[in-house]
Amino acid sequence: MSTRSDRDAVYATLFFQVAHYCIRPWAWIVVALAVFLLYPDLPLGDERYGYVYAMRDYLPEGWRGLLLVAFLAAYMSTISTQLNWGASYLVNDVYQRFVQPKASARQLVLVSRLATILLLVLGLVTSLFVESISGAWGLILQAGAGLGLVLILRWYWWRINVWSEWSATLAPFVCTGVLAWYELETGVDLGLPFKLIATTLITTLVWLLVTFLTPAEPDALLRRFWERVHGQPDYRRTAPKAQDQRRFLLLAWGAGLVFTYSLLFAIGKFLFQAPGTGFFLLLVAAVGWWGLLVGMRGGGMMGE
Repeated sequence: MSTRSDRDAVYATLFFQVAHYCIRPWAWIVVALAVFLLYPDLPLGDERYGYVYAMRDYLPEGWRGLLLVAFLAAYMSTISTQLNWGASYLVNDVYQRFVQPKASARQLVLVSRLATILLLVLGLVTSLFVESISGAWGLILQAGAGLGLVLILRWYWWRINVWSEWSATLAPFVCTGVLAWYELETGVDLGLPFKLIATTLITTLVWLLVTFLTPAEPDALLRRFWERVHGQPDYRRTAPKAQDQRRFLLLAWGAGLVFTYSLLFAIGKFLFQAPGTGFFLLLVAAVGWWGLLVGMRGGGMMGE
């Protein structure tokens, strides 16, 4: 977000994707595999405790202390980020826009502090009803299931409108509530995978129906949107080189997947002493990287 140009922003994003999806997971994977060998008698479902046992039994005292500090830092960074993020939404998108458009900087700071305290109190109250972290994450995933497709397609499909996003935002909450009520009434645990799939399918049907039943955004608004973000909600209506750019962007997407997963598994093959397969996957990753660069240049993602 603080790079000098579009090109730098693209390369920074690519570096993050490689570090996040190709390199960082192996620190977890190697430890997890070691845990299965070190603690073979862990009960089914309690494998996650193996990480804690490994820390307790194999980390020296200094490293255990450093790890504890890292856990606290990660916790505090997450809490502060969510509080600042939530307060910024309430102040900029609600208070300043609808309540007090002419608010001074002093007023905005005061409201942001009050909003932060409010969010903190609500978070503390909510935590009283949370029985497990995994359950909370499952609830968050389910409450947003199906929204992702709208957030992607709004950049490419001109027919997406504000009602598409509203319906895709609210439908998962309704589905989550209905499924939770069904589980309480019947005593049947539907399981998170089923609930995620069902919520995604229902949400997709809802927002598609709402999209076609509501009017499209005006052409003038679409053009302003295109000019502002340097992208095309619909290439046929807003850019003469639309179809060519779309083909290049699809190439970049596919090649990016090939590059990412090939590099991920190549690192694993080298770690587990299978260099032949590792070199082959590196070659496949190189081809994917070449296709990614070609697709991004052809799709206009590299800036001027």
